[in-house]
Amino acid sequence: MKHILKFKWPITALMLIFAVVSFVMSPNLTQLAAEKGDVQLADDQPSEQARQFLEAYDQDNEMVSLVLEFEGTVSENESDIQSYIDEINNIEDVENVINPFDLQSDMQGNFINDDNGVMMIPMEYVGPIEDVSSIAADINELNPTEAEASVTSDELIQVTLEESAMDGIQSTEIFTLIIVIAVLLLMFRSVVTPFVPVAVVGIAYLLGQSYVGWAVEWFGFPVSPQTQSFLIVILFGIGTDYCILLLNRFKEEMQHYDKHEAILRTFSTGGKTVFISGISGAIVFGVLYFANFEIYRSAVGVAIAIIFLLLALYTILPALMHLLGRYIFWPSIKKTEFQESRLWTPLGIFSLKYPTRIIFSVIAILIAVSFLYNEEVNFDSLEEIDDSYPAVHATNVISDNFDEGTIFPVEVILSNGDDLLTEESLSRLDAVASTVNNIEGVKEVQTLTRPSGEEVEDFSVRSQLSQTSDSMDDMISGLEEISSGLSETSDNLSESNMESGDLSQLSQGITDINENISQISTYMTQTGDTVGAAQQLGEVQSGLTAMSEEVETANAQMAEQSAAAQAQMEELSSGLSDSAEGITEIQNGLEEVQTLLDGISANSAVDQTGLHVPQDYINNEDVQSSIDQYSFGSNEALTMNVILDVDPYSHEAMNILDDVESTVNDELQRLDRNETDAYFSGVTSMNRDLNEISNSDYNRVVTIFIITLFVILAVIFRSLILPISMIGSIFVTYFASLTITQWLLGFIGMGELNWAVPFFSLIIFAALGIDYSIFIIDRFREELANRSIRDAIEYSIRRMGVVVITAVIILSGTFAALIPSGMVILIQVASIIIFALLFYAFVVLPLLVPALVVTFGKGNWWPFRAPGNVNQTKFKDEE
Repeated sequence: MKHILKFKWPITALMLIFAVVSFVMSPNLTQLAAEKGDVQLADDQPSEQARQFLEAYDQDNEMVSLVLEFEGTVSENESDIQSYIDEINNIEDVENVINPFDLQSDMQGNFINDDNGVMMIPMEYVGPIEDVSSIAADINELNPTEAEASVTSDELIQVTLEESAMDGIQSTEIFTLIIVIAVLLLMFRSVVTPFVPVAVVGIAYLLGQSYVGWAVEWFGFPVSPQTQSFLIVILFGIGTDYCILLLNRFKEEMQHYDKHEAILRTFSTGGKTVFISGISGAIVFGVLYFANFEIYRSAVGVAIAIIFLLLALYTILPALMHLLGRYIFWPSIKKTEFQESRLWTPLGIFSLKYPTRIIFSVIAILIAVSFLYNEEVNFDSLEEIDDSYPAVHATNVISDNFDEGTIFPVEVILSNGDDLLTEESLSRLDAVASTVNNIEGVKEVQTLTRPSGEEVEDFSVRSQLSQTSDSMDDMISGLEEISSGLSETSDNLSESNMESGDLSQLSQGITDINENISQISTYMTQTGDTVGAAQQLGEVQSGLTAMSEEVETANAQMAEQSAAAQAQMEELSSGLSDSAEGITEIQNGLEEVQTLLDGISANSAVDQTGLHVPQDYINNEDVQSSIDQYSFGSNEALTMNVILDVDPYSHEAMNILDDVESTVNDELQRLDRNETDAYFSGVTSMNRDLNEISNSDYNRVVTIFIITLFVILAVIFRSLILPISMIGSIFVTYFASLTITQWLLGFIGMGELNWAVPFFSLIIFAALGIDYSIFIIDRFREELANRSIRDAIEYSIRRMGVVVITAVIILSGTFAALIPSGMVILIQVASIIIFALLFYAFVVLPLLVPALVVTFGKGNWWPFRAPGNVNQTKFKDEE
């Protein structure tokens, strides 16, 4: 510090130039967060594997929904809507626009709520994802209707979140400065003091965000939309705390020394405490780099900023202290005497008087409250922002008027690398869809074989055989009529003395065939043996062909009869022609039946599924649109949209997805389709993976965090007991505060915490709260040089009370600056940390910490040697 004071002005000038140049030349951190701050999952996560598979087939497109809100009914605006849809179809990169008016009436209800005047028009955006916002704007501009139009999609919601975060950062910066200055004015009653921390921390913030921005741009450093908000509040919070500690110590030293000596003594004592706290905080936030999840790792930027904060504290602050001297507290220049905390002093004395009772009471209450914590978190990103944003408004309208599952379904993708547009594959697909459809919580399954979500009964082999039997019954009736007609013709020929033997034989042959068809129908109905029935029908068909030829021959012979019987022969010839046509129709019908039976026989999936999707269905022109919608990659992949009956963002939806996934995989195994891969995409799938990886990271990183913090404190204080006491007090305070804050937030509808809130609030509170423990314990260790354990901790409580309370109020104020941001995650994090800090500062630190210290006594430093006079006479006298 002597060298820093000696070259204070050159160092200060260099720091200012360094900060300004870095800020001007560095990339915009806010913009980088918007571009690179999306949630990213590991490659082994199911939803990420699905995304990569879709991307490989160029199918990773954005599903966009246009919402129209009319004052009247939708139907009375049909012509304008038709024109609107035609215009949208002309937009480049917009494809597969669904016109609800072209759908069947039973499907229109999924897109049109005529009673409320609301209509949803889904479409697909295939262009660059970063241009989706401009496409949404183009769609809105084309609106020729009188309806209010709004557009939403998953990416548009993410963009809206980023916009909201950017707006929140601006308000956070302003409110942070206002709160810091206001609290410092009130605490120090000086118009100069508040601007000292602002100047010091401001320089650190410029440097910190500059180098974080470069790290993101050059080295792919993790970043999120919340990174800059956390940088602001944490840096100004702890930076102001450190400044308060050093300024208070400077005021204390100024009572006995000149400003030069007071600065040296301030940094040799309080400066050491600040350095220990700062390095501890930097290491703690640095541990987050070992998280797997990018959004958690993004908080590592705070560690970089803390390093620059320490640099500013050791360069800019001593220069300002030396420049201003006592005037740093102006106009209270003469009032430099130290004042004890009127709150901490009586609480600390009470704690030292009844340490055992305090320990058991406080810990028991904190643990009891902690057990009431509800661990269920919320993954609905829509709750982050209000309804004023178009994407959010459109989604809310859809939720109010239609099923949320319709816009955010679970997409199941099946592929084995071969052409799946076959009778066999579609039969298995429909079997899987049928089984999934029976899962509780699944409303319907939409796929190629059931585009409307309803089961097609005609795909059932039992239904097909029943219809075939009915058709054969009709053929039997037709053949009976033909046989009767031929008999009548034969009789007429006999009366006319013409040859009729052939017709009599034909009539008998048809009767025999009729009996054969009846027997085949009965055999097929009773046995279901489609192979045998098809073979028998083939023989019948050959017989019918021969008979048809004989009828044609007889008809030709009669045409050659004498002119005298011309009229009668024409009538008989006409009857024979009708009989021939009837036989041909029956023959064609038998061919269709035989084709169906051959298809059923050849379809190996029939025995496993009881289903058969005929080739006629696949070739139907009306099905082509469904083929385009539910297959891709040269028909190598088929998709199913599983519409859930619950909120797709809910934990219940994730549980249903687990059932869907296990059911699909079990069905594929049952159907001997082990080579078929199943992928699961959609909002619910991503949130489920998010839940899994965030929980895994939470446990992993918190474990590393605790071990790292324990080692740091053990090395600093040469004790294994003090770190346990300090860390333990932090964690019981946090979980109790988390529970109580959750109750309080419940009154304003925010009781279900965002999924990232528990992690961030724990890490931030632990990193900040441990500072105050270090402030007290380090001062306690310093006082042990001349005092007993009890006197040293009491003196530390008296001296540090004002510092900690002031620091906590300022830090709480800086986090309160997050509340106007409007982002639920920031509001929840801020609320938890504010409550935890206040509870920690006004209850745990003045009561629990001194009680633990005095109770453990010399054992505080186990297994190492205690510092100061603890091993000497004063400790023995104290005992």
